[in-house]
Amino acid sequence: MFAPLPELIDPWRAVEAGAEFRGSLPLARMARLRESLREPTGEARFRLTFTRDPEGRGVLDGEIEARLILTCQRCLEALEYPVRTTLDLVLVSGLDEAGLLPEDLDPLLVPEEPLRLADLIEDELLLALPQIPRHESGACPAGGGLWTAASDERRAGEGANPFAVLGALKRAAIHEPERESATAPDPAPDQAPDQARDGG
Repeated sequence: MFAPLPELIDPWRAVEAGAEFRGSLPLARMARLRESLREPTGEARFRLTFTRDPEGRGVLDGEIEARLILTCQRCLEALEYPVRTTLDLVLVSGLDEAGLLPEDLDPLLVPEEPLRLADLIEDELLLALPQIPRHESGACPAGGGLWTAASDERRAGEGANPFAVLGALKRAAIHEPERESATAPDPAPDQAPDQARDGG
């Protein structure tokens, strides 16, 4: 049986109960995502299921779908961008526990306070945003095409979606072993003391 999305949830209790949530959230309620949208219209549909995997780990799996209205950076007109993302997250209590997971598993760090599932859904949509929103080549409305192909290539190298980069850095910080700190450069040799001045 599906339950409506609560404001806050204890994820460990949800795992024990095998809780499943389905529904939709208005995109206009997502303040962080709204900053990247041309039009904050429509809804995000979701399914979130708490359960245990064969190894007994608490997991959250699900799907999130939405149609985001962005601004094409070729023609500056509206661009409809469909998103469908899947979740397969292992609940962990701390970074030490997360570091023990196989590298093909993504951890969900569960704080001591209750989890806000609406924030999790918004995070996943932010991670799904394209680096540079744009129509397919030749699909811009008549009069568009302010950028050339060379412009696209140049902009593509200017930087990735910062939310995607943040997600990658978080996962790398958990799985990558600590690197030894760089050896400090040898101190400069002591300078010879000033020679005593002749008194005579």
